[in-house]
Amino acid sequence: MTNAKLPAFEDIGQVEIDFLGQRILIGCIEGEEENAIRLAKRFEIDAGEVTKAVSADIEPIQAMLMAGILAYEQLEQLEAG
Repeated sequence: MTNAKLPAFEDIGQVEIDFLGQRILIGCIEGEEENAIRLAKRFEIDAGEVTKAVSADIEPIQAMLMAGILAYEQLEQLEAG
């Protein structure tokens, strides 16, 4: 993890995450860095599953959006429960 904070994350926590082959710096709640890493890994798995499920190559942003939509669909089903 880098010690220098990006201006956007000066007043909050930050964590570097390896996600879909890229190293990405994101903001998170101070002290919740490990949780952010865990959730990012889970989301990366979901995005990878989407990539495997389609018959053609897709961009990482497409896989992430599709995985996000599926996650929200599951959330809505639980909320309606």
